[in-house]
Amino acid sequence: QLLRIVVHLIFNITMHPRVKVYKLSEEGEWQDKGTGHISLEYMEQSDAMGLLILAEENQKTLLVHKIRPEDQMYQRGEESTIITWHDFELNSDVAISFQEQIGCEHIWNQIVQVQAEVQKRSSEGPRLDKQESQPSGEYLFVDEKGLELPWPELNTIEEISRVLNNASPFQRDRLVPTLLKPNWIPKLIDVFKQAEDLDDSATLAHMYGAVKGAIMLNDAAVLEELLKDQYVMDIVGALEYDPELKSPQPHRQFLNTSVAFKEVVPIKDPTILAKIHQTYRTQYIKDVILPRTLDDATYATLSSLTLFNNVEVVSALAADPNFLKQLFLSLEAASSSDPEWADLVAFLQEFCNLARHLQQANRQQLFNKLVQLGLFEQVTRILKVGNESTKLKATDVLLSIIQHDTPALRTFLLKQPNHMMFALLIREFTEGAGDSGLPEQVADLLKQLLDPDTMDTSVEKNEFLDVFYDQFLGRLLDVLVQDKGINPREGTRSVPAATIGLVVDLMCFLVLQHSFRCKYWALRNQLVPKVMSVLRRKERWLVCAAVRFFRTMLSIKGDIEFYTRIILKGNLLEPLMTVFIENGTRYNLLYSAVLELLEYIRKSNIKPLIEFLVVHYSDRFADMDYTETFKGLRVRYEQHQDAGAESEEARARALASTRTGEPPLRGLTYAFGLDGEPLGPAGRAEPVGVLRRRRRDERDLEKSEEDYFESDDNEADTAEGPSSHEQQQQQHQDLGNRHRRSRSRSPDVEQGGKEQQGGEGAQHQAGVGVGS
Repeated sequence: QLLRIVVHLIFNITMHPRVKVYKLSEEGEWQDKGTGHISLEYMEQSDAMGLLILAEENQKTLLVHKIRPEDQMYQRGEESTIITWHDFELNSDVAISFQEQIGCEHIWNQIVQVQAEVQKRSSEGPRLDKQESQPSGEYLFVDEKGLELPWPELNTIEEISRVLNNASPFQRDRLVPTLLKPNWIPKLIDVFKQAEDLDDSATLAHMYGAVKGAIMLNDAAVLEELLKDQYVMDIVGALEYDPELKSPQPHRQFLNTSVAFKEVVPIKDPTILAKIHQTYRTQYIKDVILPRTLDDATYATLSSLTLFNNVEVVSALAADPNFLKQLFLSLEAASSSDPEWADLVAFLQEFCNLARHLQQANRQQLFNKLVQLGLFEQVTRILKVGNESTKLKATDVLLSIIQHDTPALRTFLLKQPNHMMFALLIREFTEGAGDSGLPEQVADLLKQLLDPDTMDTSVEKNEFLDVFYDQFLGRLLDVLVQDKGINPREGTRSVPAATIGLVVDLMCFLVLQHSFRCKYWALRNQLVPKVMSVLRRKERWLVCAAVRFFRTMLSIKGDIEFYTRIILKGNLLEPLMTVFIENGTRYNLLYSAVLELLEYIRKSNIKPLIEFLVVHYSDRFADMDYTETFKGLRVRYEQHQDAGAESEEARARALASTRTGEPPLRGLTYAFGLDGEPLGPAGRAEPVGVLRRRRRDERDLEKSEEDYFESDDNEADTAEGPSSHEQQQQQHQDLGNRHRRSRSRSPDVEQGGKEQQGGEGAQHQAGVGVGS
């Protein structure tokens, strides 16, 4: 009932919008002409489509307007609720203001559609008769006088079919009360039975149109009435006589004989059983009988009815205190070779899929109950002893659970003894049949389990990832090592190409999501060379998968240097370029993938890879003049060489300047006072001339201090004698005291000071120490 009310409200807002009518007066003011409801109707006298507005109080006509085909005739701003135009009959501007924007958009779309239809008719030339002059579409518009549905009889079925199928969307809701009259639908069913007994093919064809038209009214109450148990099989029977098909379709025979309802666990509530049957028949009508004739609105309504029935059934079964317990007891007791066990597994899969449509609180409560009853243990058993079909259903159950409660499954995988389910999933991933779809489902499951964004705590994240990396990641990479297509000599089996592609795709996921952990594991276990060995496969799409992995490694800015070292150390760029060169000038996906990779290396300015490419493949690049990428790589390489040459030249000039009379100090320079305290901050040694100028700018040293920095201790000791040495010692002591007051200690200076404690006595007396 609630659905019917909602659908009715939406229908009224959309189909009969509430509007205000305004007319522009001679004085230039908008005059309010009243409030009413607007609709698009067929105007029989003018043989055209027009707008009709009836007052909401007394149904008096406020406006009748024939839609004109001229472009720019009607005006509406973006997201506006007002449509304006100049009415030639009234010789005035008219405006319609809508209460709801959805109604305005609907009427505007109808106007545009009618204009396009009229313009199309005009371009095609004159029509031969009146019926052809009506708009072509999925319906014809009928006059209000033709809306009355007659009572179902053999001689009135044709008229009923005509009215139901030719009614416009604005008129359909007026037909609903007639169909819902007592005994109207039962009488229609009786007429169908009479026509079928008489083998009246013409009446049966009209009966198909009448039933189809009733469904196309898209009214929830009418659909529920037609799909009742006492009517639904006859409704299906009437839909068998489609006049567009050569012979009737045996839908009833299929539903009665071929379709078998298996009640793996007894359902005692007859209402729930009726809902299950009604849901299946509704889906059959929607997906098998009428898929090509249903419009989007009717299809959505039927889908909504199916969804609501499923939710009602699942909620009722979950509320039953004994039903789920009996289900798991039956699963545990049944043998894997028993056909009943496969039916129980199929029911569990469908039940979990339908449970996803419950509200969040109810869904979480139901999944928790299933886990408590032993859901994961049963899935482990299915993965261990089931066939491909049952295993596929088991993984589908896990996917239904993990979409709403990932931590529950992750916790079970961690705490289960020997991580049995985890190991079974990896086994199905690596050994499952390539065309069964099972490896694809397991790969999707692993990605969701390994997604760090879904891990709530760091403890959960670290423990789960430790188990995966330590015990199971190596098994995935062994698939690449064991494949004969990759290693013809050492390979032990032929791995399906789909499985190898899934492994490479999962490795790309790990590189992106587990940056640090994946780098550490790759360094110890040769992850990158093993994945890049996929380049040896003959399938081009697998070669492209390896290129994608290469590109993924270089896409993380902080990891480029790490993976570049691995690439160059393992010479992994050479097989990639070999495959590219062997591909020749064929413009395929492999060509585009490698070319994009090289362009990314150039733009990211990865110097080691650019140097490797130019040094080893410059001759090849010379022949590849059909793109600018290779020229760009050479330009980058030359820029690096020029920059390196300039740097060497600058270092040579600096070295030459130090040989012009100033000592070539290297490393770090430290200065200390007589008591071992540092005199200045540590730093990279500079030429003495530069150091002198910088310090003069900083503290405006006195002449005696400048003489100190310019003097040579050895020359002073030999040339000036003891008296000169005592004078220098006094100057050094004064300078050290001044520096001690103005500067603070630093760890580097302290270290330098300790290094100088074992130096020569003359240096200690002079208060100067040099550390390299």
